[in-house]
Amino acid sequence: MAEILSIVSSSNEPAYNLAAEEYLLRSKVGDYHFYYINRPSVIIGKHQNALSEINLNYLQANKISLFRRLSGGGTVYHDFGNINFCFIKNGKAGDLVNFKKATAPIVEVLNQWGLNVKHGERNDLLLNYKKISGNACHVFKQRVMHHGTILYDSDITALTACLRNDPTRFRDKAVKSVKSEVINIKGLLKSDKSADEFLKDLVDSINKNYSAIIPYRFSPEEEAQIIEIQKIKFDTPEWNYRYGPPYIFKKRSVLSGFTILVEMKIEKGKIVELSIKDNYPDKSIFEQIRALLTGLAHERDEIERSLKAIEAKLEISAAELSTLFF
Repeated sequence: MAEILSIVSSSNEPAYNLAAEEYLLRSKVGDYHFYYINRPSVIIGKHQNALSEINLNYLQANKISLFRRLSGGGTVYHDFGNINFCFIKNGKAGDLVNFKKATAPIVEVLNQWGLNVKHGERNDLLLNYKKISGNACHVFKQRVMHHGTILYDSDITALTACLRNDPTRFRDKAVKSVKSEVINIKGLLKSDKSADEFLKDLVDSINKNYSAIIPYRFSPEEEAQIIEIQKIKFDTPEWNYRYGPPYIFKKRSVLSGFTILVEMKIEKGKIVELSIKDNYPDKSIFEQIRALLTGLAHERDEIERSLKAIEAKLEISAAELSTLFF
């Protein structure tokens, strides 16, 4: 068995940990196990439409950030009770993607601890027919990254609220998340350990099961390269929000007694076409809004900031008016 370097991240920053995954996959040549716990955040798949997957109001009200990962698949919620693992290995073309084989180290340990964990049909892990782990993968040349979550003591209420959305407003070819009933494993283990303590026990047990695993820490040079990837990619709105596929957004609203129907075409995260139908008495106002917003990013702060310019002409505030577009 090839040597495997095992790394537990010292950071709870999602952008850093996603950058570390990309660095290990694309810039290194060996096999790696990488583990981390993120602060509260939502992580979408590479080919998803960010706004159609999330409850934007809830995320903004609770200061929960959104990030896009390198792999495909659906949207997941991370917090301090959620464990993340990333297994990277070399292989042969046609034999790289194997979720059951990749997650075997996790399943073996949980089974040893008395949890009858099984593989689900959607590349997930199930316990008592409920989801405890979602998984995704990404292939780079002759290397593959399988990564996933373990719900140890996550905030299920926040998880549900973050991912509650209205997909009927969006028409696109993006990958859609599939809702599943989830469960934390802390109560089933009858454990009073923190997520950090659970992660340490998990890593120690996996390392004991596989003699080829060697604990490892990033060097200062490696840290610097990871931080650079974080800065130019995973901390940017261009990647997190605008990278997704083109889509059509439609919404009908009643504001201050006026009925307004908005339809937008979004490409590369920007509004390329905007139609507004309304029964507002001054028809020139919404023509100004159409001209003002076309070409802007489909992002609330940018749209609200632009609407401030004509707020004095309206009976509707810029903040209230911006809700038409989300």
